[in-house]
Amino acid sequence: MKDASTRNYITMFFLAAAVFIAYMPLKDSGFVSLDDLNYVTLNSYIKDGVTLKNIQWAFTSTYFANWHPVTWASHMTDISLYGLSPMGHHLMSVVFHAFNTVILFELLRLMTGKNLESALAAALFALHPLAVESVAWVSERKNVLSTFFWLLSIAAYVYYVKRPTAARYEAALLSFALSLMSKPMAVTLPFTLLLVDYWPLGRFQTGRQNIAKIITEKLPFILLSIISGIITILVQQKDGAIISLQSVPIGSRLINAVTAYWDYLEKMAYPAALAVFYPQAAALSVKEAALKGAALLSITVSAYILRKRAPHLLMGWLWYVVTLLPVIQIIQVGGAAMADRYAYVPLIGIYVMICFGVGSVRQQTIKRLLVAAFAVVIVVFAGMTWRQAWVWKNSGTLFKHATLVTKGNYVAYNEYGMYLVNEGRLDEAIEAFTKGLEAAPDNSLLNFNMWEALTAKGLKDEAKRYYAAAVARTNPSEPSLFKARGIELMRAKNFDKASQYLLIALQAAPNDAEIYNYLGLLLGAQRKYEAALECFNNGIKIMPSSWELHFHRGLVLKEMGKEAEAVQSFRESQRLNPDAPIVGMMLKKM
Repeated sequence: MKDASTRNYITMFFLAAAVFIAYMPLKDSGFVSLDDLNYVTLNSYIKDGVTLKNIQWAFTSTYFANWHPVTWASHMTDISLYGLSPMGHHLMSVVFHAFNTVILFELLRLMTGKNLESALAAALFALHPLAVESVAWVSERKNVLSTFFWLLSIAAYVYYVKRPTAARYEAALLSFALSLMSKPMAVTLPFTLLLVDYWPLGRFQTGRQNIAKIITEKLPFILLSIISGIITILVQQKDGAIISLQSVPIGSRLINAVTAYWDYLEKMAYPAALAVFYPQAAALSVKEAALKGAALLSITVSAYILRKRAPHLLMGWLWYVVTLLPVIQIIQVGGAAMADRYAYVPLIGIYVMICFGVGSVRQQTIKRLLVAAFAVVIVVFAGMTWRQAWVWKNSGTLFKHATLVTKGNYVAYNEYGMYLVNEGRLDEAIEAFTKGLEAAPDNSLLNFNMWEALTAKGLKDEAKRYYAAAVARTNPSEPSLFKARGIELMRAKNFDKASQYLLIALQAAPNDAEIYNYLGLLLGAQRKYEAALECFNNGIKIMPSSWELHFHRGLVLKEMGKEAEAVQSFRESQRLNPDAPIVGMMLKKM
């Protein structure tokens, strides 16, 4: 028994070590432009680290179309530990992935008693390149964090089944709640618990009365899932994150869903062309979707037929199908057809099917050959993971790679173009924006960024048509361009027109403190001090750590003759940013 425990600890050590080696390139990686600015580097509540005020914000905020307070707390902890050093943030994500790997191994071993098969499945989970996006992308901390609590919940549940106590059941429920508060994709866990009841725990073989008990046990979990689902839909609808049926009809979504279910399996088998964004196909093939749907149906039927002889096949397949369901884009969020991060948990089911299938082979020679082949495959995957982790070095490497391995990737061309603009490589940026516009000529952001690049290069006449196209094609759910246009008009002292644009932007983004700041400045310039003060107060409610909002509020209060309140605002501004000389100068004048 002692030897067996030692072997298990050695297996865990090597699994964790393999994760750290495969993800070594991340030590030199930075933050990327996609979401990391909003999640970490420019988020004032995150940049201050763990404070009571920030924790309160985490639990009450629906910022960035999400309610995931545990994820926000995780990012705050990173700031408290490492500041804005990217290496520390990447390290913590790798640590969580290593924990997830070890927990998965121990969970499978605990449920099945099979060490080899459990180790193979955990190794595939640890080293498959499809996991890189979840680990390497700082903004996707929510995925590895949610999975950490997801696996702990299943482990606590398994311990509860083996020896029922209230504490173990409550631990499973609490872990599930923490998983949901990290990422709502965890809503399918109650069904997953039913799957492990079926196999390997074998609880459905003990009569109808026990089946009723099994289902009743899941009711609190189901209730948490329903609450989380309602919150998520309401938050994403409020922030305009859910794509309307007018934009993408239900027929297209169903075709894309069937295609994606199959494409994830293809990428698992041959993960050679992975990208941070996969654009929706301009015209989805009904014939292709039908063929892939038939293949998926045949796998389902085969797994059902073989359920008595090989129950792991049905369990693993249903795990894959069900856990992928919340992100298969039936309820579409964003313009991507699929995403590597969505496969992080679902593919565990496929790994179980494959690895426990190998373990069920009775002929020892064939079994040894299969295990040896899998060892080679895992080593190859580890090498591919190392290479894919290097792709995440910065925004330039990430989005250039995406343009090379996908077709018509307008998002990748836009982000790569912006990276080149920031590097001062305007000619290359214009080339990237041009290719993006070839794929998406009506994209307002691409047109806007092309206008900025051409203007910076001095080609103002050529740039005009792109600006006109950007403004004409922007809708109220895309406030950034209206905000930019409003700021530009304000600086040109066209206050009436600027106010129109800023109000449209504010209607679409009511939690954008920067819009309140510019509106307040605009109203102050028009001597509408009461309205300006209201704007600054609203902005401070959203972002109390903004020294600019406090400073501008102080200026308005000074103009209104409320000098004591003005001094208070200036002092708060100075506290938030002691290095701003203009604040100190103003205090000396008071």
